[in-house]
Amino acid sequence: MVDSQPLSQANTSIVIPSAGHLQSDADASMLQRCLATLTLLDPAPAEVIVVVGDEFQGEPPQQTAGLPLRVVHRGPGPFDFSRAVNCGVLASHGELVLMLNDDIEAETGDWLGKMAAHLSDPSIGAVGAALLYPDRSIQHIGMEFDGAHPIHSFRGCQQSEAAAAGGDGARDVIGVTGACFLARRRDLLAVGGMSLEFPASYGDVDLCLRLIRSGLRVVVEPTATLIHHESASREPVIESWEWERFVARWGEPPHRGPLPANSESDRNYDSAMTADQVDGEDRDQLRHELLNQRDRTLGAEARNQFLTNRVAHQDDQIAELEGRVAERNTRIEEWKNRVAERDTRIGERDARIAERDLRMAEKDASADEKDARIAELEAENLRLHEDLARPAIIRLARRLVPGSGRHERA
Repeated sequence: MVDSQPLSQANTSIVIPSAGHLQSDADASMLQRCLATLTLLDPAPAEVIVVVGDEFQGEPPQQTAGLPLRVVHRGPGPFDFSRAVNCGVLASHGELVLMLNDDIEAETGDWLGKMAAHLSDPSIGAVGAALLYPDRSIQHIGMEFDGAHPIHSFRGCQQSEAAAAGGDGARDVIGVTGACFLARRRDLLAVGGMSLEFPASYGDVDLCLRLIRSGLRVVVEPTATLIHHESASREPVIESWEWERFVARWGEPPHRGPLPANSESDRNYDSAMTADQVDGEDRDQLRHELLNQRDRTLGAEARNQFLTNRVAHQDDQIAELEGRVAERNTRIEEWKNRVAERDTRIGERDARIAERDLRMAEKDASADEKDARIAELEAENLRLHEDLARPAIIRLARRLVPGSGRHERA
């Protein structure tokens, strides 16, 4: 059953992992430029959470044009995108969570609303956007597999080329990039968030595959368009051990068959997010254990509610179909009754026509008799006239008429 209140950017927490790097030949950092473009969103998001670490350069970001901004420290250690995202998700309060790179720039204020609209469909678990390079060529509009390698569809193509190949409409994909990744917070918690096995690469597609395995869909919305200065904030390095971990977990191309279960190891990659893994300080261990238990419970409750809602939605659909069948059967009965009434009227009309034809036949017979009698009388009259016209009859008549002979002699 679809939520009574539609999901939107107004109840979205935006999580931005950042090292605060400066863009080349620019005074402002990538993060500052990203935050400035987020002010175009109307309505504003529920909150913007910037997750920083020890490597963060410069001063933490300040409030920007009314954005509800918070800064969260992920703990010591080198930059870890997955850990930073998990830390931001656990700190968030919005119903939706948007993972966003700090090297993203928005040009309009409608892109997040277009993405959020898809999550009103309970079968969809994650939504991606169209990311363009600064020269307007495509960096990302969904992911696919080339062999066992996840790749970006239409990468380097022009938008017109993608449109000609059918890539300009919202569609289901195997994965979307973590540079701009929108999902329900409860779904992220239920599948365990970003895997810490992938601190830099493959974590986004791994998360998408786990969402798909849980029964949800992943879609991309190409009309939600942003500029992506890809890897401007960090070196574009893909470690071989991350690739080996990805293949070990998912094997050969997952799109060629059912997604594999976790039977090969003791680790459960679909468990609720382990909150104690997002902070490296021992003094916070107990607090994170409590957060872990809370989020496991919340994740289970959310998943249970989600499944309950889906069952209720299916029940509503069944009830609607049954109502439509009953309505159709009622219309059929009404139609049968109307047909029976029509047939009765036709039978009555046919009887009246037969009765009329009988009366007309009787009238015709009577008229024929009259005509025959008239013909007989006319024939009789004609014979009388012929008889009266004979000379002997005329002479007899004259003799019978007194005085007629005198007149003749005179």
